[in-house]
Amino acid sequence: MKLYDQTDFDKSRKEKKEALLRTLLFMLPFFACAVAAFVLRIEWLCALGCFAAGAVVIFMYDLLVKPALRYSAYLAEAHSGLTRQTLGALARIGCDPVYQDGVNFYEVIINIYEDLDEEGERRFLLDAKKEIPAEWLNSDVVLTSHGNYVLAACQAEARA
Repeated sequence: MKLYDQTDFDKSRKEKKEALLRTLLFMLPFFACAVAAFVLRIEWLCALGCFAAGAVVIFMYDLLVKPALRYSAYLAEAHSGLTRQTLGALARIGCDPVYQDGVNFYEVIINIYEDLDEEGERRFLLDAKKEIPAEWLNSDVVLTSHGNYVLAACQAEARA
């Protein structure tokens, strides 16, 4: 089961554009006030408008734009390099999100050893917006990954 397709890239691009547009729209009234005050030579109102516009840009950038940019960068990086497949028993899927490189993930632990020794556990990161069926726990799976980012997952035939 492939976790990403073209719609994910399109959705990410759309989210970036919407975040930038919202930032500009929220900043516009304050910037217009600053421009009007500059034209009318009202120094304190011009300064206040500039400060307010800057504060809105900084706030909205941290709140909306930066996460959208980081998620888009994650998608680009994860899909533009070498991939590998790992076969193992799905030991557990984390419940709490892990924040790494500006994106939320869930930990996915698979065990590549047939005797399920703890030394065989490998940690992968699954996008918090995606999911692996819980029925796959303790069964063999094949994870396709770039680094430790899961790109695809499927159930495997039982090992002999």
